[in-house]
Amino acid sequence: MFAFTSNTVNCIAMAELLGKRNWTVNKLQRPQSAHMVMTEATAANWRDFVNAVKECVKLMKADPKLNVNHETALYGMTGMIPDKQFLRKFVCVHQAAMLDTLE
Repeated sequence: MFAFTSNTVNCIAMAELLGKRNWTVNKLQRPQSAHMVMTEATAANWRDFVNAVKECVKLMKADPKLNVNHETALYGMTGMIPDKQFLRKFVCVHQAAMLDTLE
């Protein structure tokens, strides 16, 4: 697993562009960044990922409209909830709803 951020390139916008190239990259909220996990299934294609990142950077520099994200990163938001009791209840309800669909 690795994460990246940049002062030049909007990482959330880059994650969107990488997604269009069939790479699953998660968007992080604070700091604005992205992360992905290389697994045994994807490790052999690491050069393709590097080339996709280079391609995206080139596109984003050429067209500044691509360097703006239109989504909000939700990953890691629960850490910002000050009331941990609320968070615990929310997680329990969410898990119960997810497990309920297994019947």
